[in-house]
Amino acid sequence: MNPLTPHKTKHKKNLKQTMLAGALITALAVFIITLFAASQIFTQRFSEQSVENAESLSQLSFDNMYQLMSKGWNREQLLKFRADLKQTYQDHDMTFSIYRSDIVNRQFGFLASDVSDSMQPFFQEVLKSKKPMQIKQDEWVRSFRPLVAQNACLQCHTQAKVGDVLGVMGIEQNIGQVLKPARNEFLVWMLLLMPIPVLLALWVGRRFSKSLLRSVHDLNQQVVSINQIDDLKKLAHGKSVFDYTEFDQLNDSLNQLGDKIKNIAIDRDILDFEIQLLDKLVLSSEIVKDWKQHICLLMEEINQILPLYTLFVVFRTDDAEQYVIEVFWLGKPEKAIEKELEVHAKQILSEVSIFEQGSVFKVNHSYATKEPLAVENRIQTQSKSLILDTPKIGGVVGLGVKTFPPKDSSRSVVVESILTTLVNVIGSIKAINKFTKELEYYATRDPLTHLFNQRVFHEMLAYEVGRAHRHHYDFGLMLLDFDNFKLINDQFGHAFGDEVLQQFALAAKNALREGDIFARYGGDEFCVIFPETGFAEVQELAHKVLDATHGIELLAPSGQPVHITCSIGISMYPDHAHDKEDLFMVADNMLYRAKGSGKNAISYPQEADLVEVYKESNDQSLFIMKALETGEPIEPNYQPIVSMETGEIEVHELLMRLRQDDELISAGRFIETAEHMGLVNQMDMILIDKALADANRSGYEGVLFINLSPKAIVASEFIQRIQDLTESYQIDHERIVFEITERETVHNVALLEKFVRELRSEGFRFAIDDFGSGFSSFQYLKRFPVDFIKIEGEFINNMSKNEIDLAFVESAVSMAKSLGIETIAEFIENEETLDLVKSLGIDYAQGYLLATPQPDFSKQLDADIKTRIQTL
Repeated sequence: MNPLTPHKTKHKKNLKQTMLAGALITALAVFIITLFAASQIFTQRFSEQSVENAESLSQLSFDNMYQLMSKGWNREQLLKFRADLKQTYQDHDMTFSIYRSDIVNRQFGFLASDVSDSMQPFFQEVLKSKKPMQIKQDEWVRSFRPLVAQNACLQCHTQAKVGDVLGVMGIEQNIGQVLKPARNEFLVWMLLLMPIPVLLALWVGRRFSKSLLRSVHDLNQQVVSINQIDDLKKLAHGKSVFDYTEFDQLNDSLNQLGDKIKNIAIDRDILDFEIQLLDKLVLSSEIVKDWKQHICLLMEEINQILPLYTLFVVFRTDDAEQYVIEVFWLGKPEKAIEKELEVHAKQILSEVSIFEQGSVFKVNHSYATKEPLAVENRIQTQSKSLILDTPKIGGVVGLGVKTFPPKDSSRSVVVESILTTLVNVIGSIKAINKFTKELEYYATRDPLTHLFNQRVFHEMLAYEVGRAHRHHYDFGLMLLDFDNFKLINDQFGHAFGDEVLQQFALAAKNALREGDIFARYGGDEFCVIFPETGFAEVQELAHKVLDATHGIELLAPSGQPVHITCSIGISMYPDHAHDKEDLFMVADNMLYRAKGSGKNAISYPQEADLVEVYKESNDQSLFIMKALETGEPIEPNYQPIVSMETGEIEVHELLMRLRQDDELISAGRFIETAEHMGLVNQMDMILIDKALADANRSGYEGVLFINLSPKAIVASEFIQRIQDLTESYQIDHERIVFEITERETVHNVALLEKFVRELRSEGFRFAIDDFGSGFSSFQYLKRFPVDFIKIEGEFINNMSKNEIDLAFVESAVSMAKSLGIETIAEFIENEETLDLVKSLGIDYAQGYLLATPQPDFSKQLDADIKTRIQTL
């Protein structure tokens, strides 16, 4: 129903009825008020007249009494005079009374008084004051006059003197009895006259409402007839429909409103189309993969609202060597038209700053349909450019139509909306493509050396063990460790340390064969798999690597020459082990033997060495079993995590330490053995139990990050155990954040997803640890409800000197912010990295520059570091 149409439902009031009722009520109210006012005036006037009459009678009686008393009279004459006066006043509905003073009573004797008890105080007051008094009380009017002795009075009243009061004369009248019939007569006349104002009010209300309703109806018809923007002209140029000057002003305002709406409003079909365009911003992997087909479909939709010939796009990235102009046609035009548009598109691109002068453009044409496209006149074009800093992407999108709508038309807004949407859609596709390529690369590569990372190494080692077992061949494994790398880092700085690592990796790679699998395991440790290679050849390759790296000489920032050496450990399949864990363990032990024997050496196992290696592994197994029995060797440590907004320690990460022979050592030496034994989840539960007990005992109120491998947390009893521990130690679930790591791959991701969502439903939170170190990190981000991501420390540590690492961190932070995920930077080891982390908007940071792991929940942060964070 139109808002201007009068409603007749029980919830709405009819304007005409309301106006008539209002006029009638107003008339009645005015009549009643008039009646009441007239009645009051009448009563007041009547009362005043009664007082005047009583006063006149009182004066007349007083004068007569003086005349008679001056002649002298006896008691009988006095009584007769009083009786005559009473009768006279009674005939006028009044009461007359004489009250004698004590002077008269003493001389002539007491005369019975006819004054009532209620009147006594008034007579006494007049006797005392010797002044006349008039009193109007309720419906009574009373008048009192003193009889004052004069010279003539002293002839009879010998005991009095001039000025004494001989008595008081009082007159009393009840005007209520007189007013009542007058009021009744007045009311009858008013009731007889009442229909006159009522009828007059109805006539005025009806006449006014009829005029107003007619005007409202005419205005309603104008509004109802508006179905599109052009119809606003009817309203804007409508004539006055009102009979009143004030409503003429309202009509003028409506005309001005119509003009304004016509300029800013958009037709509903255009609005619906713009909403459909916004839906196109939601991109799926299928759209990204086949984006050209998506653009063709968009063209067909655009053509329904704006007659469209063509659409062209061109984008560039940092690594682009040439630019491709993609031209999309609604149908298939003539070749001459295509060439003309190519020239025009290049002209437009030459005016955009993101494209260099003389750039080479390759042109591709795509067609939404195979139908011939007839171009009636010269194609009109309009374009819009996009420039993104992160990731570095720029481009231009243009439309070619028959004719563009006028600038002041609402449809001109559509052109701008279409261009904006297309720029965002295509720009997003390009950004996603670029970002995905980087992710795919860094999911398998170390960002500093561009070698395979640890995850790929383990996968390739497992693959090579299976392949060697099936085809019955030998292969070798070599572990390399930089000698004295920590000393180089500490003495010359991390930037120089990174340069040394890069040169070392390059020299070693040049010494290896093309098919060898070279990976950076972490820090200054490297691994090489030699597929289908015998022991002698592995030894020869190891010596080549040793020689190649030994020959490296670099100049430190101080100008001091630095030489590089490394230690190498070797193991062979199947001579030394039959599975990847044992094969790695043997090579790792040989590596530590080489470093212990003076470094810059190669070590490989003899028969006796294997016995010792497996004995050491067995000792580790026994130590782990003992630790699980007593729980004593397992000790929690807590590494502070600092808020980059406040500079306060708000979070701690739980770390496992093992005490062996009174020495506190990292659990890293035992973790692979524990995982191989399938006991890592039991060790984790002991650690969590002790950590929650510490938090309860110390009153810790911060957030605790617990780092668990996927294999450990999918244990069937884990959820119930965690709930029991948090309830026992009274720890809020939201203060516990579980870090999902990629230390060991979980093959049943659906089971892990179910586990994560169950814990999340209980209020626990989750973080992805070492984000970016493996492609599964992004799978976790896509499938699991994640609250935090801890960006891989290698990217953080290298981003101040490596643009690729910096771009990756920027992309990760931008993506996290858009998803509402908080970010944590690891490996903060220098102030330059800290400053960069702050500038990128990362939420939290941890690293040895800020604080080292402690056996308790430390809240102390170096004052200088805290101040630096707060003032950045």
